[in-house]
Amino acid sequence: MSATDFRSRLRRLRKDPPRETAPLEPTPLDLAGGHPGETGEPKGLQTRDGGRTWFREASFALDVEHGDFALGEVSAAHAAEFVLLTGDKALADLDLFDAVYLDTETTGLSGGAGTYVFMVGLGTFEFDGDGGPRFQLWQGFLRDPGGEAELLEECAGRIRARGSLVSFFGKSFDRHRLEDKMRLCAVSAPFDGRPHLDLYHPCRRLYRGAYPDGRLKTLEAELCGLERASDLPGSMAPEAWFNYLAGRPHRLAGVFQHNLLDVLSLVTLAAHLGRSRLETRADRSPLAGDPGTRAAGIARAELAAGRSAEGLLWLERALERQCADARSLALLRADLLRREGSLDAAQAALEEFVVHPEDEHTAPALVSQAKCLEHRSSDPVAALGAARRALEVNGRCGAGARGRALNRDLEGRIARLLRRVEG
Repeated sequence: MSATDFRSRLRRLRKDPPRETAPLEPTPLDLAGGHPGETGEPKGLQTRDGGRTWFREASFALDVEHGDFALGEVSAAHAAEFVLLTGDKALADLDLFDAVYLDTETTGLSGGAGTYVFMVGLGTFEFDGDGGPRFQLWQGFLRDPGGEAELLEECAGRIRARGSLVSFFGKSFDRHRLEDKMRLCAVSAPFDGRPHLDLYHPCRRLYRGAYPDGRLKTLEAELCGLERASDLPGSMAPEAWFNYLAGRPHRLAGVFQHNLLDVLSLVTLAAHLGRSRLETRADRSPLAGDPGTRAAGIARAELAAGRSAEGLLWLERALERQCADARSLALLRADLLRREGSLDAAQAALEEFVVHPEDEHTAPALVSQAKCLEHRSSDPVAALGAARRALEVNGRCGAGARGRALNRDLEGRIARLLRRVEG
């Protein structure tokens, strides 16, 4: 199969409706030369033509398993899911096989001359005419600060050679650290105009509140089944590099392994997110992750995109699945029904809603009920009663800036309804 035929087939896989497919036979992930227990320089470090850019390369077949996912499952991801979950239309034509997967290791969180990007992991899918497609990882390494410009130039060229970028929190961190250093080293940055899928934001939108935090390590475990063994925490990577510069390279292999796992997780997380609304993997097995929270996240994303019918469908699924955020979702559903003109259904939902014990959602539900009574039922007297009760409940349950804003809105609404009733 030629490289052109290979890419065409992958594009069809992403655009066509999913079909039953045989699962990939997983191959264990080989981390030779990257175990954190190694001492000395990691195996495989090399440079070319006596240059100052040092790097290590690793190559993986598409059936290699990272957690519960084989790397090749990314071929079944649909770009429309990324557009929905990010709101970024530039991702509509995202080709995950033409992307570069980026993760960096730095000496600090802030920018400027004092922060070094000492490792850059860049993963790409490559077509090997002899052995078929593979995932190729290039890990550029700053062996000494004097080689910074050469490393950055090499990274910029590799990113520029691909049509898009995939990262985790890269829009807020990795990109800016690289741009800072490229500017200081007079290297042309490759990021402008290039579609960038930052997986952190859609993961957070889709699974908000489901897990203790939104770190990559948490999400790869919950969504992709990856449990890292003997992983060197990223927070220890700067110390490992400074120790290396001082002649103590004993932890450097662990940094390479940590970076490698991060890059591979970008592939599997993209594979997961690209099946969000299907809620199945390519072999039709259920997608991991809390289904109620996922349905709520999709509902909010659909509503933000202006698709009310789809949003309502996913809201109802979230409620059926007893999502933890059920009260706020029930209010959102009732308000959506009201705005879409389903008056009877909206009133029934609101009546059921407000008879529950009072909480922070009761006053907003009464406001929605007042709007329904005034504008749909043409009953200003009943609307006034609902608004007055909402003001009382908000006084007991409302808090903070949101409670004060609702109070002001209700005072204005009550005054207007009084004029209408008395006029």
